[in-house]
Amino acid sequence: MNEIKNPSRRSVLKTISLGLASIPVVAMTGNAYAAKNDALRSALKYKDKPETVAGVAQKCSNCTHWVAGKDAKALGGCKILPGDTEISPNGHCTGWGAVAKK
Repeated sequence: MNEIKNPSRRSVLKTISLGLASIPVVAMTGNAYAAKNDALRSALKYKDKPETVAGVAQKCSNCTHWVAGKDAKALGGCKILPGDTEISPNGHCTGWGAVAKK
């Protein structure tokens, strides 16, 4: 009942190559999942469009919690959405706070 199977060299190499080929796919999937914090986005009612209240455009790029991306139009981050690196500079959420004027 306890027979030991001796796989052929071809099947061993095929298994190893499939395993190695799957590494980039797993790595990309992990990074894509880690870049968004969907639970907090939902709780804060995040959207990719700005909100205008009393004539003031409330958007992520003029919020005290904004963490800028590589340039002014690039996606950035937010101090209250840890690990989320796909925040639009034109986005808005209920956590918006005006930047203190100097």
